[in-house]
Amino acid sequence: MSSDWTVISLREPDQRTVVEAMVATVPELNVRETAENSLLELFTDDGEVELVLELPRLVRVPQEVQRLLAGAEVSAVPGVRVPAVFAPGSGDPSAEQLWWQDVHVRSGLPEAAARADRLCHALARRCEGAVVVPGMVQP
Repeated sequence: MSSDWTVISLREPDQRTVVEAMVATVPELNVRETAENSLLELFTDDGEVELVLELPRLVRVPQEVQRLLAGAEVSAVPGVRVPAVFAPGSGDPSAEQLWWQDVHVRSGLPEAAARADRLCHALARRCEGAVVVPGMVQP
């Protein structure tokens, strides 16, 4: 079974930004594109896939973030502005352009969750975002 981290950001996590975040946080992993270049697999020298990054998607309706992540506890990056969708009273969420990026983690690999957490927070720092950690969404 896998788990998912989600980064919601104000700026697009473009290819250069994603590569910089990977080099800074998971330099020990190898990278390959899969699924017609819509996914990045991060894997060990033994070929074992630990993390899978989906390409970031522009959120067309910001209110959908509120609906899909209702009750989620958000992990903010110190010194980085949190998107208004996560900070009631800080602005109009519908006025912000948001990007959604998922990082899937294979379970049973001891370091994978810690690597995903570091990578997602690095992406959030670089793209003005916040991280939704798996298991934190409240019913």
